[in-house]
Amino acid sequence: MKRRLNLLCAIVLLVLGWSVVETGYYLARGAGEGFRQGWNYAEAEAKAKETGTPIPEDLREMQHTQYITLLPPMFSDWDGKLLPDSVYNERTGSYIPAAYASLCVSVESGSPWTRSLLGILILTANIWALVLFIRLVVSINRSDIFTWRNVRRLRRLGVLLVVAFACSWLSAWIELQAVRQALAIPHYELTMTDTMDRISLLLGLCALIVGEVFAIGLRMKEEQELTI
Repeated sequence: MKRRLNLLCAIVLLVLGWSVVETGYYLARGAGEGFRQGWNYAEAEAKAKETGTPIPEDLREMQHTQYITLLPPMFSDWDGKLLPDSVYNERTGSYIPAAYASLCVSVESGSPWTRSLLGILILTANIWALVLFIRLVVSINRSDIFTWRNVRRLRRLGVLLVVAFACSWLSAWIELQAVRQALAIPHYELTMTDTMDRISLLLGLCALIVGEVFAIGLRMKEEQELTI
């Protein structure tokens, strides 16, 4: 029975670990790419001032690259055209009807500092949650299961995972509002990104439920001991 429990804990640990690694990777990659593009643009700008040559167009475009998620007309408008655009099909040498669900565009929408702060909060919450879960697994393997310490760990774990999801959702919402101020595409509606980690919300709610179950069991046990 303990082997089965350890297997389930290992699976949850892998999911949490993947979430931490993924968040850290994209945060580091975004910061690194932003620094590289900023450095290249600064060099090109300094060279342009010295020589009078314009800054290359590709550098200007990369400065404001945005990944956006689109709601096709068929979902945003009942009377909207099913496939309003087209793409070239190399197999037949002709254009075929299409509708876009996501795009990478170059548009200046600002860079709110709150998004960077939220990214750091998400990473911190995920790391803290991972540490709490490891402590919980160690406690269970020592047969120290139904204790108030583990109840507190489960509650904190649940709150941290829910907070991580809330910060992820808020970051995506802020980005969406900023892009909507600078971009409008005919026949399409800009919507929330589809890359949000909903697994952390599910795991957080499960942790809170299990924590409350542990708490109810402990209270019943204490009441029985007092009665005896």
